[in-house]
Amino acid sequence: MLGGGLAGLAAAYELTKAGHKVTVLEKENTVGGLARTIKVGEFRFDTGPHRWYTKNDMVNQWMLKLLKGEIIQVPRLTRIYFDNKFFHYPIQIKSTLTGMGILKTVQAVVDYLYESLKRRLQPRNPVTLEEGYITKFGRTLYRMFFKRYSEKLWGVSCTQISADWIGQRTRGFNIATIIKNTLFPVKKVVSFVDEFSYPKLGIGRIAGKMAEEIGKQGGRIILESEVVQVKHAKNYIRSVVYQKAGRQIEIKADETVSTIAISDLVNCLSPQPTMPVLELNKKLKYRDEIQVALFVKKTNITPDTWIYIHSLDLPYIRLMEMDNWSRSLSPAGTTTLVFEITCNENDHIWSHPDKKIVNEVIKSYVKEFGSITKKDILGSYIHRVTKEYPVYHLSYKADTQKIKAYLQKFTNLQIAGRNGTFRYNNMDHSIEMGLYAAWNIIENERKFDIESINIEREYLEEKKPDEDEINYPDDEKVE
Repeated sequence: MLGGGLAGLAAAYELTKAGHKVTVLEKENTVGGLARTIKVGEFRFDTGPHRWYTKNDMVNQWMLKLLKGEIIQVPRLTRIYFDNKFFHYPIQIKSTLTGMGILKTVQAVVDYLYESLKRRLQPRNPVTLEEGYITKFGRTLYRMFFKRYSEKLWGVSCTQISADWIGQRTRGFNIATIIKNTLFPVKKVVSFVDEFSYPKLGIGRIAGKMAEEIGKQGGRIILESEVVQVKHAKNYIRSVVYQKAGRQIEIKADETVSTIAISDLVNCLSPQPTMPVLELNKKLKYRDEIQVALFVKKTNITPDTWIYIHSLDLPYIRLMEMDNWSRSLSPAGTTTLVFEITCNENDHIWSHPDKKIVNEVIKSYVKEFGSITKKDILGSYIHRVTKEYPVYHLSYKADTQKIKAYLQKFTNLQIAGRNGTFRYNNMDHSIEMGLYAAWNIIENERKFDIESINIEREYLEEKKPDEDEINYPDDEKVE
């Protein structure tokens, strides 16, 4: 396994249960990838708001069995902070009316109806993020709630990002569904559930528990080991070379599951891919992030699990309070506030000293919200994350399809995970990809299609029997 995130660990977990010899290579000093829980003294905090919710019963039962007795149910409150006002997210009629006023709200509805009519008369699939949001919500809500935040997140104009991003973030969600769900609240959009499952000691327990079980079954997890070469011949991965403590070590590969960034995998291939593939690979970019944790001697500072921050005057795009996730994450009477600052690796923000970043966050938060003072802060911690988000440039789909077509020629290679497939996965998607990869090896047949995961366009539809439904392995080793 190349990479010790959720996808790689899920694959390794299933394979070791089935009696396979597995080695996981992870370049960081701990497992979990983007879904980690960091412990600093008596405080625990997650590397971003990772809530567990899935409509895939198989994946849900798999997780519940893995963490039996460790799961709690957390009520979700998510809001948007826009122009000194809070709006519920997903958008709610009452919250919007209160914050926007009746005239602005009517304008938003009229805008949406106009876009809907235009779309019927002149059918056209949106290409850019801007076009996608306007199609779904109209220009008024796009300008209020989506344009500023999206450009703060990506660091570029919404005209430079593919509309596909919306499809994987807000499937089946638009003004029509807002009104419908207000009047007839019977269906759930996966991204916007009111309650979710969560390990009481942090989301990192999912990766931690899998790592424990992999070790018990004889699997190896080698930390601080970066993949530097993937050697191949005759469409077959022969071996993997990794670097650890200044040494390069080569191990033979019978089957390889890669969950490292697809661009890194391509760059590691030896011999190198064709020049057209390398040129396409250069186009793949990622958005990085700095996470600032403040340990505070107060609790329930906000009522929210997390808040989207739209103001350009505030450096962070999202804020979450860990006490609202689980009381077990902080000592009594304290909590952790986690701020996310998007940037690019080695840009001016990324390169700032930790102290300067912390001071800027404290200063801006205290001034803007006033819910804490500097005296309430017990300490801080900075966590830098590379490749937090794959950037969907306008031609990303065609580019990645060509790269994947090249990789598919290797008969003993599978790719999985968010960055491994260059697809914006939630946790359940990445785990499901890992399970599929493992089952393909166990069954000695590529019968589980990893690329079919997280491509459905509509979450609101009722589950329907699928004539081509996959029969999941159900023997004593693969549950």
